[in-house]
Amino acid sequence: MAEYDIVIVGGGHNGLTCGAVLAKQGLKVLVLERNKRLGGGATTDQVTLPGFKHDLYGSSHVWIHANADFKKLMPDLAKFGLKYIWAQDHITGHPYHDGPGIVVYRDVDKTVASIAHYSERDAARYREIYDNFAEIKDGFVTNMFSPPNPPSLLPSVMENSDEGLEMLRSYNLSPLDFTLENFEHPIVRSFILGWATAPGVNPHQEGRGELIYIMIPAIHIYGESIPEGGSIMLPVALAKMIQAYGGTVLTEASVKKFIIEKGEARGVELEDGRKFFGKKAVVTGLNPKLTYLKMMEDGVLDTSFLRKVEHYKPGDFTIVRAHYALNEPPKYKCGDEMNHTPFQRIFGSVDDIVKQYAEMQMGLKPTNPFLWVACWTTKDPTRAPQGKHTLIMDTFVPIELASGENWEDLGVEYTHNVLLPKLQEYTTNMGNGNIIGEHIVTGPQIERDNPCLVNGTTTGGAMRLSQSGYFRPFPGYSQFKGPFDKFYMTGPYCHPGGAISGAGTITANVILEDLGLKKREF
Repeated sequence: MAEYDIVIVGGGHNGLTCGAVLAKQGLKVLVLERNKRLGGGATTDQVTLPGFKHDLYGSSHVWIHANADFKKLMPDLAKFGLKYIWAQDHITGHPYHDGPGIVVYRDVDKTVASIAHYSERDAARYREIYDNFAEIKDGFVTNMFSPPNPPSLLPSVMENSDEGLEMLRSYNLSPLDFTLENFEHPIVRSFILGWATAPGVNPHQEGRGELIYIMIPAIHIYGESIPEGGSIMLPVALAKMIQAYGGTVLTEASVKKFIIEKGEARGVELEDGRKFFGKKAVVTGLNPKLTYLKMMEDGVLDTSFLRKVEHYKPGDFTIVRAHYALNEPPKYKCGDEMNHTPFQRIFGSVDDIVKQYAEMQMGLKPTNPFLWVACWTTKDPTRAPQGKHTLIMDTFVPIELASGENWEDLGVEYTHNVLLPKLQEYTTNMGNGNIIGEHIVTGPQIERDNPCLVNGTTTGGAMRLSQSGYFRPFPGYSQFKGPFDKFYMTGPYCHPGGAISGAGTITANVILEDLGLKKREF
Protein backbone atom coordinates (compact mmCIF):
# COMPACT_ATOMS: atom_id res chain seq x y z
CA MET A 1 0.00 0.00 0.00
CA ALA A 2 1.24 3.50 -0.90
CA GLU A 3 -0.33 6.72 0.34
CA TYR A 4 -0.39 10.13 -1.31
CA ASP A 5 -2.29 13.35 -0.75
CA ILE A 6 -3.85 13.22 -4.23
CA VAL A 7 -4.31 10.27 -6.60
CA ILE A 8 -5.19 11.19 -10.19
CA VAL A 9 -6.33 8.52 -12.65
CA GLY A 10 -5.50 9.34 -16.26
CA GLY A 11 -2.34 10.90 -17.64
CA GLY A 12 -4.05 13.09 -20.20
CA HIS A 13 -3.04 16.72 -20.28
CA ASN A 14 -5.95 17.72 -18.01
CA GLY A 15 -5.07 15.20 -15.31
CA LEU A 16 -1.43 16.19 -15.49
CA THR A 17 -2.26 19.91 -15.41
CA CYS A 18 -4.39 19.32 -12.34
CA GLY A 19 -1.51 17.39 -10.77
CA ALA A 20 1.05 20.06 -11.61
CA VAL A 21 -0.99 22.81 -9.93
CA LEU A 22 -1.50 20.68 -6.82
CA ALA A 23 2.12 19.51 -6.64
CA LYS A 24 3.34 23.10 -6.85
CA GLN A 25 1.16 23.84 -3.82
CA GLY A 26 3.13 21.25 -1.83
CA LEU A 27 0.75 18.32 -2.08
CA LYS A 28 2.10 14.81 -2.69
CA VAL A 29 0.59 13.82 -6.06
CA LEU A 30 0.38 10.49 -7.90
CA VAL A 31 -0.77 10.29 -11.54
CA LEU A 32 -1.59 6.88 -13.04
CA GLU A 33 -1.70 6.26 -16.81
CA ARG A 34 -2.54 2.90 -18.43
CA ASN A 35 -0.61 3.53 -21.67
CA LYS A 36 3.15 3.58 -22.16
CA ARG A 37 2.93 7.13 -23.47
CA LEU A 38 1.38 10.08 -21.73
CA GLY A 39 -1.06 12.62 -23.04
CA GLY A 40 -4.44 11.01 -23.66
CA GLY A 41 -5.85 13.14 -26.48
CA ALA A 42 -2.72 15.31 -26.58
CA THR A 43 -0.16 12.72 -27.56
CA THR A 44 2.32 11.93 -30.32
CA ASP A 45 3.79 8.73 -31.77
CA GLN A 46 5.79 7.44 -34.74
CA VAL A 47 3.04 5.53 -36.52
CA THR A 48 4.17 5.69 -40.16
CA LEU A 49 7.96 5.45 -40.35
CA PRO A 50 10.80 5.86 -37.83
CA GLY A 51 11.49 9.52 -37.11
CA PHE A 52 8.09 10.78 -38.31
CA LYS A 53 6.19 12.13 -35.28
CA HIS A 54 2.43 12.38 -35.64
CA ASP A 55 -0.05 13.97 -33.24
CA LEU A 56 -2.57 11.18 -32.85
CA TYR A 57 -5.51 13.37 -31.76
CA GLY A 58 -5.26 17.00 -30.59
CA SER A 59 -2.74 19.19 -32.39
CA SER A 60 -3.42 22.91 -32.35
CA HIS A 61 -2.96 24.66 -29.00
CA VAL A 62 -5.17 27.78 -28.83
CA TRP A 63 -7.47 27.81 -25.81
CA ILE A 64 -4.73 26.86 -23.39
CA HIS A 65 -3.21 30.31 -23.85
CA ALA A 66 -6.43 31.92 -22.60
CA ASN A 67 -6.09 29.99 -19.32
CA ALA A 68 -4.52 32.35 -16.77
CA ASP A 69 -3.81 29.53 -14.31
CA PHE A 70 -2.00 27.53 -16.96
CA LYS A 71 0.11 30.56 -17.84
CA LYS A 72 1.42 30.54 -14.27
CA LEU A 73 2.87 27.07 -14.94
CA MET A 74 4.70 28.10 -18.11
CA PRO A 75 8.03 29.16 -16.50
CA ASP A 76 8.30 25.72 -14.88
CA LEU A 77 7.20 23.90 -18.01
CA ALA A 78 9.76 25.74 -20.13
CA LYS A 79 12.49 24.38 -17.83
CA PHE A 80 11.21 20.87 -18.55
CA GLY A 81 11.33 21.13 -22.32
CA LEU A 82 8.02 22.68 -23.39
CA LYS A 83 8.67 25.14 -26.20
CA TYR A 84 5.74 26.57 -28.11
CA ILE A 85 6.13 27.46 -31.77
CA TRP A 86 3.75 30.30 -32.54
CA ALA A 87 2.03 31.13 -35.78
CA GLN A 88 3.52 34.53 -36.52
CA ASP A 89 1.40 35.15 -39.60
CA HIS A 90 -0.49 32.39 -41.47
CA ILE A 91 -2.72 30.22 -39.26
CA THR A 92 -5.41 28.39 -41.24
CA GLY A 93 -6.04 28.04 -44.96
CA HIS A 94 -9.44 27.45 -46.52
CA PRO A 95 -8.78 26.41 -50.14
CA TYR A 96 -11.49 26.73 -52.78
CA HIS A 97 -11.54 26.02 -56.50
CA ASP A 98 -12.67 29.59 -57.11
CA GLY A 99 -10.00 32.22 -56.42
CA PRO A 100 -7.24 32.29 -53.80
CA GLY A 101 -9.31 30.86 -50.96
CA ILE A 102 -9.45 32.44 -47.52
CA VAL A 103 -6.51 32.58 -45.14
CA VAL A 104 -6.87 33.25 -41.43
CA TYR A 105 -3.85 35.21 -40.25
CA ARG A 106 -2.86 36.17 -36.73
CA ASP A 107 -3.45 39.72 -37.90
CA VAL A 108 -7.17 40.42 -38.14
CA ASP A 109 -6.72 43.12 -40.81
CA LYS A 110 -4.98 40.67 -43.16
CA THR A 111 -7.75 38.14 -42.54
CA VAL A 112 -10.41 40.73 -43.28
CA ALA A 113 -8.60 41.55 -46.55
CA SER A 114 -8.58 37.86 -47.49
CA ILE A 115 -12.35 37.67 -46.95
CA ALA A 116 -12.88 40.95 -48.82
CA HIS A 117 -11.62 39.29 -52.01
CA TYR A 118 -15.02 37.59 -52.04
CA SER A 119 -17.21 40.10 -50.19
CA GLU A 120 -16.52 43.51 -48.66
CA ARG A 121 -19.73 43.25 -46.65
CA ASP A 122 -18.78 39.88 -45.20
CA ALA A 123 -15.31 41.18 -44.37
CA ALA A 124 -16.89 44.06 -42.45
CA ARG A 125 -19.17 41.69 -40.53
CA TYR A 126 -16.19 39.49 -39.60
CA ARG A 127 -14.37 42.54 -38.30
CA GLU A 128 -17.44 43.60 -36.33
CA ILE A 129 -17.63 40.22 -34.59
CA TYR A 130 -13.94 40.51 -33.73
CA ASP A 131 -14.36 44.03 -32.35
CA ASN A 132 -17.37 43.07 -30.23
CA PHE A 133 -15.32 40.41 -28.44
CA ALA A 134 -13.70 43.16 -26.38
CA GLU A 135 -17.00 43.58 -24.54
CA ILE A 136 -17.30 39.93 -23.51
CA LYS A 137 -13.63 38.84 -23.37
CA ASP A 138 -13.11 39.02 -19.60
CA GLY A 139 -16.40 37.32 -18.83
CA PHE A 140 -15.74 34.62 -21.43
CA VAL A 141 -12.30 33.75 -20.03
CA THR A 142 -13.59 33.70 -16.44
CA ASN A 143 -16.53 31.49 -17.36
CA MET A 144 -14.45 29.13 -19.48
CA PHE A 145 -11.95 28.40 -16.71
CA SER A 146 -14.26 28.32 -13.70
CA PRO A 147 -17.02 25.97 -12.58
CA PRO A 148 -20.00 26.85 -14.81
CA ASN A 149 -22.80 29.16 -13.75
CA PRO A 150 -26.49 28.15 -13.65
CA PRO A 151 -28.12 28.34 -17.10
CA SER A 152 -30.49 31.08 -15.95
CA LEU A 153 -27.70 33.58 -15.25
CA LEU A 154 -26.82 34.70 -18.78
CA PRO A 155 -30.44 35.24 -19.94
CA SER A 156 -31.25 37.09 -16.72
CA VAL A 157 -28.45 39.56 -17.47
CA MET A 158 -29.10 39.95 -21.20
CA GLU A 159 -32.89 40.08 -21.27
CA ASN A 160 -33.08 43.60 -19.84
CA SER A 161 -32.16 45.51 -23.02
CA ASP A 162 -32.99 45.34 -26.71
CA GLU A 163 -29.31 44.85 -27.57
CA GLY A 164 -29.01 42.07 -25.03
CA LEU A 165 -32.09 40.32 -26.36
CA GLU A 166 -30.75 40.49 -29.92
CA MET A 167 -27.43 39.04 -28.81
CA LEU A 168 -29.19 36.33 -26.81
CA ARG A 169 -31.20 35.44 -29.89
CA SER A 170 -28.01 35.20 -31.95
CA TYR A 171 -26.46 32.95 -29.31
CA ASN A 172 -29.44 30.64 -29.64
CA LEU A 173 -29.25 30.31 -33.41
CA SER A 174 -27.82 27.21 -35.03
CA PRO A 175 -24.43 27.64 -36.76
CA LEU A 176 -26.23 27.33 -40.11
CA ASP A 177 -28.84 29.98 -39.32
CA PHE A 178 -26.22 32.33 -37.89
CA THR A 179 -24.08 31.93 -41.00
CA LEU A 180 -26.94 32.53 -43.42
CA GLU A 181 -28.16 35.58 -41.50
CA ASN A 182 -24.76 37.24 -41.13
CA PHE A 183 -22.84 36.44 -44.31
CA GLU A 184 -23.77 36.60 -47.98
CA HIS A 185 -21.07 35.15 -50.26
CA PRO A 186 -21.24 31.35 -50.77
CA ILE A 187 -17.53 30.85 -50.15
CA VAL A 188 -17.49 33.01 -47.03
CA ARG A 189 -20.55 31.18 -45.76
CA SER A 190 -18.82 27.85 -46.27
CA PHE A 191 -15.71 29.16 -44.48
CA ILE A 192 -17.70 30.37 -41.45
CA LEU A 193 -19.99 27.33 -41.19
CA GLY A 194 -17.09 24.91 -41.55
CA TRP A 195 -15.21 26.70 -38.80
CA ALA A 196 -18.25 26.80 -36.49
CA THR A 197 -18.92 23.06 -36.82
CA ALA A 198 -15.27 22.09 -36.22
CA PRO A 199 -15.73 21.38 -32.47
CA GLY A 200 -18.18 18.60 -33.34
CA VAL A 201 -21.35 20.65 -33.64
CA ASN A 202 -24.16 19.87 -36.09
CA PRO A 203 -25.00 22.74 -38.50
CA HIS A 204 -28.65 22.62 -37.36
CA GLN A 205 -27.85 22.47 -33.66
CA GLU A 206 -29.64 25.38 -32.00
CA GLY A 207 -27.96 27.30 -29.20
CA ARG A 208 -24.53 27.21 -30.83
CA GLY A 209 -24.48 30.58 -32.58
CA GLU A 210 -22.48 31.79 -29.60
CA LEU A 211 -19.48 29.74 -30.78
CA ILE A 212 -18.92 32.07 -33.71
CA TYR A 213 -18.68 35.09 -31.40
CA ILE A 214 -15.88 33.31 -29.56
CA MET A 215 -13.99 31.28 -32.18
CA ILE A 216 -13.44 34.13 -34.64
CA PRO A 217 -11.85 36.59 -32.20
CA ALA A 218 -9.99 34.02 -30.09
CA ILE A 219 -7.68 32.86 -32.86
CA HIS A 220 -6.46 36.43 -33.39
CA ILE A 221 -6.27 37.42 -29.72
CA TYR A 222 -4.76 34.26 -28.20
CA GLY A 223 -2.94 33.00 -31.27
CA GLU A 224 -2.21 29.47 -32.42
CA SER A 225 0.73 27.33 -31.41
CA ILE A 226 2.14 23.83 -31.40
CA PRO A 227 4.73 22.33 -29.04
CA GLU A 228 8.08 21.66 -30.63
CA GLY A 229 8.43 17.91 -30.96
CA GLY A 230 4.70 17.14 -30.92
CA SER A 231 1.67 17.61 -28.68
CA ILE A 232 3.08 15.01 -26.30
CA MET A 233 5.71 17.50 -25.18
CA LEU A 234 3.02 19.28 -23.12
CA PRO A 235 2.15 16.22 -20.98
CA VAL A 236 5.83 15.19 -20.80
CA ALA A 237 6.76 18.58 -19.38
CA LEU A 238 3.81 18.48 -16.97
CA ALA A 239 4.91 15.04 -15.73
CA LYS A 240 8.47 16.28 -15.17
CA MET A 241 7.10 19.26 -13.26
CA ILE A 242 5.03 17.02 -10.99
CA GLN A 243 8.09 14.87 -10.30
CA ALA A 244 10.25 17.93 -9.64
CA TYR A 245 7.80 18.98 -6.93
CA GLY A 246 7.95 15.58 -5.26
CA GLY A 247 5.12 13.81 -7.06
CA THR A 248 5.03 10.54 -9.02
CA VAL A 249 3.80 9.73 -12.53
CA LEU A 250 3.41 6.06 -13.42
CA THR A 251 2.75 4.74 -16.92
CA GLU A 252 1.54 1.21 -17.75
CA ALA A 253 -0.48 1.48 -14.54
CA SER A 254 -3.97 0.33 -15.47
CA VAL A 255 -6.58 1.05 -12.81
CA LYS A 256 -9.08 -1.74 -12.13
CA LYS A 257 -11.37 0.06 -9.67
CA PHE A 258 -11.83 3.04 -7.42
CA ILE A 259 -11.90 2.25 -3.72
CA ILE A 260 -15.00 3.77 -2.12
CA GLU A 261 -15.68 3.27 1.60
CA LYS A 262 -18.62 4.70 3.54
CA GLY A 263 -19.37 7.27 0.84
CA GLU A 264 -15.78 8.50 0.62
CA ALA A 265 -13.19 8.01 -2.13
CA ARG A 266 -10.13 6.40 -0.59
CA GLY A 267 -7.95 5.36 -3.52
CA VAL A 268 -7.59 2.92 -6.40
CA GLU A 269 -6.64 -0.68 -7.10
CA LEU A 270 -4.62 -1.52 -10.22
CA GLU A 271 -5.08 -4.51 -12.49
CA ASP A 272 -1.88 -5.98 -11.02
CA GLY A 273 -3.28 -5.77 -7.47
CA ARG A 274 -1.34 -2.74 -6.24
CA LYS A 275 -3.32 -0.21 -4.22
CA PHE A 276 -2.74 3.53 -3.90
CA PHE A 277 -4.57 5.76 -1.44
CA GLY A 278 -5.26 9.48 -1.59
CA LYS A 279 -5.65 11.06 1.84
CA LYS A 280 -7.11 14.31 0.58
CA ALA A 281 -8.59 13.56 -2.85
CA VAL A 282 -9.02 11.06 -5.67
CA VAL A 283 -9.46 12.49 -9.17
CA THR A 284 -10.75 10.75 -12.28
CA GLY A 285 -9.73 12.05 -15.67
CA LEU A 286 -11.50 9.19 -17.43
CA ASN A 287 -14.66 9.06 -19.51
CA PRO A 288 -17.67 8.83 -17.14
CA LYS A 289 -18.78 5.55 -18.69
CA LEU A 290 -15.45 4.02 -17.69
CA THR A 291 -15.28 5.63 -14.28
CA TYR A 292 -18.80 4.88 -13.09
CA LEU A 293 -19.97 1.87 -15.10
CA LYS A 294 -16.78 -0.22 -15.18
CA MET A 295 -14.57 0.87 -12.29
CA MET A 296 -16.96 0.99 -9.33
CA GLU A 297 -18.07 -1.92 -7.17
CA ASP A 298 -21.72 -2.90 -7.34
CA GLY A 299 -23.90 -1.00 -4.92
CA VAL A 300 -21.81 2.11 -4.35
CA LEU A 301 -23.83 4.16 -6.87
CA ASP A 302 -27.59 4.57 -6.75
CA THR A 303 -29.78 3.90 -9.76
CA SER A 304 -30.64 7.57 -10.35
CA PHE A 305 -26.95 8.47 -10.72
CA LEU A 306 -26.25 5.46 -12.91
CA ARG A 307 -29.10 6.58 -15.16
CA LYS A 308 -27.34 9.93 -15.63
CA VAL A 309 -24.17 8.11 -16.64
CA GLU A 310 -25.99 5.83 -19.06
CA HIS A 311 -27.61 8.86 -20.72
CA TYR A 312 -24.24 10.57 -21.21
CA LYS A 313 -23.34 10.69 -24.90
CA PRO A 314 -19.60 10.32 -25.58
CA GLY A 315 -20.00 11.80 -29.07
CA ASP A 316 -22.30 12.05 -32.05
CA PHE A 317 -19.79 10.91 -34.68
CA THR A 318 -16.33 9.49 -35.08
CA ILE A 319 -13.44 10.10 -37.49
CA VAL A 320 -11.40 8.45 -40.19
CA ARG A 321 -7.86 9.77 -39.90
CA ALA A 322 -4.84 9.21 -42.15
CA HIS A 323 -1.26 9.88 -41.11
CA TYR A 324 1.25 10.26 -43.93
CA ALA A 325 5.02 10.46 -44.16
CA LEU A 326 5.87 12.73 -47.09
CA ASN A 327 8.81 13.82 -49.18
CA GLU A 328 7.43 17.36 -49.36
CA PRO A 329 4.43 19.28 -48.01
CA PRO A 330 1.24 19.60 -50.06
CA LYS A 331 1.25 22.26 -52.75
CA TYR A 332 -2.14 23.91 -53.09
CA LYS A 333 -3.45 24.99 -56.46
CA CYS A 334 -4.78 28.30 -55.17
CA GLY A 335 -1.36 29.77 -54.48
CA ASP A 336 1.55 30.45 -52.16
CA GLU A 337 -0.47 32.08 -49.40
CA MET A 338 -2.29 28.78 -48.95
CA ASN A 339 1.00 26.88 -49.03
CA HIS A 340 2.28 28.98 -46.12
CA THR A 341 -0.52 27.86 -43.82
CA PRO A 342 0.39 24.81 -41.72
CA PHE A 343 -3.13 23.44 -41.75
CA GLN A 344 -6.19 23.67 -43.94
CA ARG A 345 -9.92 23.15 -43.63
CA ILE A 346 -11.25 22.06 -46.99
CA PHE A 347 -15.02 22.46 -47.36
CA GLY A 348 -17.29 22.45 -50.36
CA SER A 349 -20.47 24.50 -50.35
CA VAL A 350 -22.83 25.07 -47.43
CA ASP A 351 -25.09 22.41 -49.00
CA ASP A 352 -22.14 19.99 -49.04
CA ILE A 353 -21.58 20.58 -45.31
CA VAL A 354 -25.25 20.08 -44.48
CA LYS A 355 -25.36 16.96 -46.66
CA GLN A 356 -22.40 15.39 -44.86
CA TYR A 357 -24.12 15.72 -41.48
CA ALA A 358 -27.35 14.37 -42.95
CA GLU A 359 -25.49 11.35 -44.33
CA MET A 360 -23.92 10.77 -40.93
CA GLN A 361 -27.31 10.87 -39.23
CA MET A 362 -28.51 8.25 -41.71
CA GLY A 363 -25.50 6.02 -41.05
CA LEU A 364 -24.04 6.58 -44.52
CA LYS A 365 -20.43 7.08 -45.54
CA PRO A 366 -20.09 10.79 -46.44
CA THR A 367 -19.84 11.08 -50.21
CA ASN A 368 -18.24 14.53 -50.40
CA PRO A 369 -16.72 15.10 -46.97
CA PHE A 370 -14.79 18.07 -45.64
CA LEU A 371 -11.10 17.54 -44.86
CA TRP A 372 -9.01 18.75 -41.96
CA VAL A 373 -5.37 18.65 -43.09
CA ALA A 374 -2.25 19.55 -41.08
CA CYS A 375 1.40 19.54 -42.14
CA TRP A 376 3.00 20.66 -38.88
CA THR A 377 6.52 19.98 -40.09
CA THR A 378 6.38 23.21 -42.09
CA LYS A 379 6.51 24.92 -38.67
CA ASP A 380 8.35 22.27 -36.68
CA PRO A 381 10.99 20.36 -38.67
CA THR A 382 11.93 18.31 -35.57
CA ARG A 383 8.89 16.13 -36.24
CA ALA A 384 10.43 14.39 -39.27
CA PRO A 385 13.83 13.40 -40.65
CA GLN A 386 15.67 16.26 -42.34
CA GLY A 387 13.82 17.52 -45.41
CA LYS A 388 10.83 15.21 -44.88
CA HIS A 389 7.31 15.96 -43.63
CA THR A 390 4.30 14.56 -41.82
CA LEU A 391 0.66 15.05 -42.73
CA ILE A 392 -2.59 14.44 -40.83
CA MET A 393 -5.89 14.25 -42.73
CA ASP A 394 -9.32 13.38 -41.35
CA THR A 395 -13.06 13.89 -41.54
CA PHE A 396 -16.17 13.12 -39.49
CA VAL A 397 -18.12 9.92 -40.20
CA PRO A 398 -21.01 8.12 -38.47
CA ILE A 399 -20.18 5.87 -35.55
CA GLU A 400 -22.36 3.06 -36.90
CA LEU A 401 -23.08 2.38 -40.55
CA ALA A 402 -26.62 1.53 -41.62
CA SER A 403 -25.14 -1.21 -43.80
CA GLY A 404 -23.81 -3.01 -40.74
CA GLU A 405 -20.23 -2.70 -42.02
CA ASN A 406 -17.36 -1.99 -39.66
CA TRP A 407 -15.17 1.09 -40.09
CA GLU A 408 -12.11 -0.95 -39.24
CA ASP A 409 -12.68 -2.95 -42.42
CA LEU A 410 -13.46 0.14 -44.53
CA GLY A 411 -10.99 2.77 -43.32
CA VAL A 412 -8.21 2.17 -45.82
CA GLU A 413 -10.55 1.84 -48.79
CA TYR A 414 -12.54 4.94 -47.80
CA THR A 415 -9.35 6.96 -47.40
CA HIS A 416 -7.93 5.85 -50.74
CA ASN A 417 -11.19 6.22 -52.70
CA VAL A 418 -12.75 9.31 -51.09
CA LEU A 419 -10.50 11.32 -48.77
CA LEU A 420 -7.21 11.29 -50.67
CA PRO A 421 -8.85 12.05 -54.05
CA LYS A 422 -10.56 15.01 -52.36
CA LEU A 423 -7.19 16.34 -51.22
CA GLN A 424 -5.77 15.75 -54.68
CA GLU A 425 -8.47 18.01 -56.16
CA TYR A 426 -6.89 20.94 -54.33
CA THR A 427 -3.19 20.03 -54.58
CA THR A 428 -0.65 19.24 -57.27
CA ASN A 429 1.69 16.81 -55.54
CA MET A 430 -0.24 14.43 -53.29
CA GLY A 431 0.31 11.33 -55.41
CA ASN A 432 2.16 8.12 -54.65
CA GLY A 433 5.52 9.72 -55.44
CA ASN A 434 5.17 12.02 -52.46
CA ILE A 435 3.63 9.62 -49.95
CA ILE A 436 6.30 7.34 -48.46
CA GLY A 437 4.41 6.04 -45.41
CA GLU A 438 0.78 5.67 -44.34
CA HIS A 439 -1.18 4.83 -41.19
CA ILE A 440 -4.99 4.95 -41.23
CA VAL A 441 -7.15 4.71 -38.11
CA THR A 442 -10.89 4.57 -37.48
CA GLY A 443 -13.14 4.53 -34.41
CA PRO A 444 -12.53 0.95 -33.24
CA GLN A 445 -8.74 1.36 -33.35
CA ILE A 446 -8.89 4.73 -31.64
CA GLU A 447 -10.94 3.33 -28.76
CA ARG A 448 -8.53 0.42 -28.34
CA ASP A 449 -5.65 2.86 -28.13
CA ASN A 450 -7.50 5.08 -25.64
CA PRO A 451 -10.68 3.62 -24.09
CA CYS A 452 -11.70 7.12 -22.97
CA LEU A 453 -12.33 7.94 -26.64
CA VAL A 454 -15.48 5.83 -26.73
CA ASN A 455 -16.37 4.78 -30.29
CA GLY A 456 -13.39 6.80 -31.45
CA THR A 457 -15.15 10.06 -30.64
CA THR A 458 -12.58 12.79 -30.07
CA THR A 459 -14.68 15.73 -28.87
CA GLY A 460 -14.70 14.84 -25.16
CA GLY A 461 -18.41 14.09 -25.19
CA ALA A 462 -21.11 15.26 -27.55
CA MET A 463 -21.27 19.06 -27.59
CA ARG A 464 -25.00 19.30 -26.99
CA LEU A 465 -26.69 21.89 -24.79
CA SER A 466 -28.08 19.05 -22.68
CA GLN A 467 -24.54 18.18 -21.57
CA SER A 468 -22.74 21.51 -21.76
CA GLY A 469 -21.92 24.03 -19.08
CA TYR A 470 -24.04 23.47 -15.96
CA PHE A 471 -25.14 20.09 -17.36
CA ARG A 472 -21.66 18.71 -18.09
CA PRO A 473 -21.14 15.86 -17.58
CA PHE A 474 -24.52 15.47 -15.82
CA PRO A 475 -27.04 17.72 -14.06
CA GLY A 476 -25.99 18.29 -10.47
CA TYR A 477 -22.35 17.35 -11.07
CA SER A 478 -20.95 20.25 -13.08
CA GLN A 479 -18.77 21.62 -10.27
CA PHE A 480 -15.98 19.06 -10.81
CA LYS A 481 -17.05 16.97 -7.82
CA GLY A 482 -18.24 13.38 -8.09
CA PRO A 483 -20.91 11.55 -6.09
CA PHE A 484 -18.58 10.76 -3.15
CA ASP A 485 -16.67 12.84 -0.64
CA LYS A 486 -13.10 13.60 -1.75
CA PHE A 487 -13.88 12.45 -5.32
CA TYR A 488 -13.28 14.91 -8.16
CA MET A 489 -13.51 14.93 -11.96
CA THR A 490 -11.38 16.49 -14.68
CA GLY A 491 -10.93 16.08 -18.42
CA PRO A 492 -12.84 16.96 -21.59
CA TYR A 493 -15.99 15.33 -20.22
CA CYS A 494 -16.23 18.24 -17.79
CA HIS A 495 -16.74 21.93 -18.58
CA PRO A 496 -15.61 23.53 -20.90
CA GLY A 497 -15.39 20.39 -23.04
CA GLY A 498 -12.99 18.97 -25.57
CA ALA A 499 -9.95 21.03 -26.52
CA ILE A 500 -6.35 21.43 -25.42
CA SER A 501 -7.16 24.05 -22.81
CA GLY A 502 -5.39 22.91 -19.64
CA ALA A 503 -8.79 22.85 -17.92
CA GLY A 504 -7.40 20.56 -15.24
CA THR A 505 -6.54 23.84 -13.51
CA ILE A 506 -10.24 24.23 -12.68
CA THR A 507 -10.38 20.93 -10.81
CA ALA A 508 -7.13 21.75 -9.02
CA ASN A 509 -8.54 25.08 -7.85
CA VAL A 510 -11.74 23.42 -6.57
CA ILE A 511 -9.64 20.94 -4.57
CA LEU A 512 -7.43 23.68 -3.17
CA GLU A 513 -10.50 25.67 -2.13
CA ASP A 514 -12.02 22.62 -0.42
CA LEU A 515 -8.73 22.02 1.43
CA GLY A 516 -8.61 25.64 2.55
CA LEU A 517 -5.41 26.25 0.59
CA LYS A 518 -6.96 28.79 -1.76
CA LYS A 519 -9.60 31.41 -1.25
CA ARG A 520 -12.72 30.88 -3.32
CA GLU A 521 -13.12 33.56 -5.98
CA PHE A 522 -16.56 34.91 -6.83
